[in-house]
Amino acid sequence: MKVLVAASELLPYVSSGVLGESVRNIVIAPHEGIEVEAVVPFYSMIDENLYNIKKTGMGFEVPVGDKMENAELWKGKHPVSGTTVWFISNKYFERDGLYGNITGDYPDNSERFVFYSRAVLELASKIIKADIIHCNDWQTALTPVYLKEIYHRNKEYEHIKTFLSIHDIRFQGRFWLYDLHILNLGWDVFSPEKLEFYNDINFLKGGIVYCDSILTINEDYLKIICCPENGCGLEGVIEKYKEKVIPVCENGANLFLENPISSTLGKCMSLIYLKSTKQDRSGKTVATAGRDVV
Repeated sequence: MKVLVAASELLPYVSSGVLGESVRNIVIAPHEGIEVEAVVPFYSMIDENLYNIKKTGMGFEVPVGDKMENAELWKGKHPVSGTTVWFISNKYFERDGLYGNITGDYPDNSERFVFYSRAVLELASKIIKADIIHCNDWQTALTPVYLKEIYHRNKEYEHIKTFLSIHDIRFQGRFWLYDLHILNLGWDVFSPEKLEFYNDINFLKGGIVYCDSILTINEDYLKIICCPENGCGLEGVIEKYKEKVIPVCENGANLFLENPISSTLGKCMSLIYLKSTKQDRSGKTVATAGRDVV
């Protein structure tokens, strides 16, 4: 089984905080029976010479609104584990900051991560033939949306399952409704049951609704984000889709931030990947099968 871990940050290449560290630990943890590869945007601050990142000569075009954007693929090996890491290059990422600068967030962040989410799907199917795409936070949360709204019509994508790790529910990718045309999904997705959130578009909400399984660091965090005080407005959505939430750990530990080599992170993740893609006799994915991994 092949898993593509998709994120906007990955140490040591680029990180603004906990996300980059958590994704690194997922990528480098010893996995049992699972082949893991990773993908991140090729930000201009990533040193291609330091990390021996090479141009592959491969790429594809991605529709964003009324235009086509080129995704150029670069490739390297993670310096800790040797895991294959893909880098998606485009002018969207040729900037001084990840999401903004001293003046604030980039005004086209919705467009940047619409492009990236769709590019992840193209890479997963056309290049590495992934079985699971493991998305992380709002920056890749549209990947499950595009898979089920558009790409599932192609037989090459029928078998792909999507996971969504929520590392910090405070950051949701919330944009005004007039960015909807950038998504190329039509007004049907702008509803309370899908991406609409207080008359805005909410990328993280879309990922929660459309993904096959949701991962939280542990059961404690799941309880926290189901409360109005800490759910940041998404507590009702989490509660509605609670049956597909899988706490990675049940004993209160945060395996994402522990030493990935000495902790049980890799074993837990591998069991979740394997169990969550098994099917019952009706053909329905058993999304809660990983609850008993620890």
